[in-house]
Amino acid sequence: MKKNLILIIILTFIASCEKDDICIDPTTPHLIIRFYDKDNTSEVKKVTNLKITVKNSFDEIVEIGSVVTTDSIALPLNVDIDITKVYLTKNVNDTSPGIEDVFDVNYSRDEVFVSRSCGYKTVYSNVNATNITNAWLQNISFVSTEINNENQAHLTIFH
Repeated sequence: MKKNLILIIILTFIASCEKDDICIDPTTPHLIIRFYDKDNTSEVKKVTNLKITVKNSFDEIVEIGSVVTTDSIALPLNVDIDITKVYLTKNVNDTSPGIEDVFDVNYSRDEVFVSRSCGYKTVYSNVNATNITNAWLQNISFVSTEINNENQAHLTIFH
């Protein structure tokens, strides 16, 4: 009788255990930006010594990564307000602060349940850019006004 009771307790304990919750699903997507040549709009063009900063929801300027030469970037958007101010500065080096352009990315946010282990992610819709300066940026064009994954570029910048 005691053996049966112990066996029942052990089986109940094992049955109540859950598998580990590890999040492998995608989380909140970044804004993917590709840079193109203004004269040959189908040709990707790298930006030299690019410094990327954004204004967070606390009105703090935050540098994203280090200064790089690249033809594409992934920017985190604010998840608690409907705007992210973006600062892109090219030709940054030890002797020059570079040439800066600024624009606002405006959007609507929706919380989407991913899973119990991942929780929620934010997806963005009605994405557009306003208040664009033109120190070195020639044109900004959205490929998609919906940001729900990072499979392709959402925004193209011609310079």
